[in-house]
Amino acid sequence: MKKNILILLFTVALPALAQIRVGVFLPFKSQGAVGSSAVEYYRGLLMAVDSLSQSGQEFCVVAAHSGQSAADMQALLNEQKDGPFNIIFGPSNQEQIKVINDYSRRYGAKVAIPFGGAYDNFISNPSFYALRVTMTDFTPEAYQLTVSALRGKTLYLLSTDGGAQISPFANYISKYVKAVRMLEWPKQEKKILQLMADESAVIIPTMYDEQTQSIVSALAAKSGGVRAAVIGYPAWYDRVQTDADRKVLCQMNAYVMQQYYPRTDLPRVKKFASLYKDNFDQELPHERFSLPMWGFDTGYYMLKGLARHKIEFYDQQVYAAPLQSALRFKPRSTLSGLINTAVLLVHYKPDGTQELVEITE
Repeated sequence: MKKNILILLFTVALPALAQIRVGVFLPFKSQGAVGSSAVEYYRGLLMAVDSLSQSGQEFCVVAAHSGQSAADMQALLNEQKDGPFNIIFGPSNQEQIKVINDYSRRYGAKVAIPFGGAYDNFISNPSFYALRVTMTDFTPEAYQLTVSALRGKTLYLLSTDGGAQISPFANYISKYVKAVRMLEWPKQEKKILQLMADESAVIIPTMYDEQTQSIVSALAAKSGGVRAAVIGYPAWYDRVQTDADRKVLCQMNAYVMQQYYPRTDLPRVKKFASLYKDNFDQELPHERFSLPMWGFDTGYYMLKGLARHKIEFYDQQVYAAPLQSALRFKPRSTLSGLINTAVLLVHYKPDGTQELVEITE
């Protein structure tokens, strides 16, 4: 397995096991972070295929750039002459998801979407798996985790735009926490600075945009030391590019909501990094190490389920993902597709270390 291989066939000595055909159609050629994220995810997925093939399962993996339109996706699917796919890992483009969904209904293929987006198209398709979802979808779990991890503390919603906008999480808090208190910047800056020094306070910005994050960061620096818990959003983690960015979050004593964050100190993760270097002739990306690990874990979970359980397998153990136990699939309301509701808090502690806070069952 080397980094430029796009078609991969593992032939093993157990012919009783049917070959699993895997389609990976992601925006590989897109500019910037989108394309590089797709490539790193795919590398991790290939490593999952390699790992599972050791147990005697045969895979055929076909990967290609997904293009930008429904017609591009349809053309990719029409090109396949060796039989239907058992599973397709696809992009978050809604038009393309609809094409893949139609294919899924026709051939019984499972659909896995590894990156975020709105998933209107998976209504009435039990074979649809949303691996990373929008904040709205995991807000109830994020709320449960927050109040459990920070039990006994007073919650404050911090508005930095006059209350004009509010995130799904903050909106959920405003509806279901009767004792929540409101703060408005800059009108109440003095009060906000006082609360940042209060370890019994939990400060929840109402929005997750970059401007709000910058305002909260500036307030933290001005406070002279944050003892309150500051709740952060997935976008905060996504903006972390350097050690300096992480230091800023530590200065904020931030508890950042995140659907996936592998612990780099575990022996299995260190082994993964070593295998990554062997396979792709380069070090595991320092600043985006979780992307190939996300590819490995979600690929391993989905493909192991197909190999062992064939049809329905969402009830397999959470730890079926070997690097990090962060996959919990549930239906939402009347939707028959499944979404990954796992969420954790990455606590960026003032001493410069990180700690994971998870929901345990």
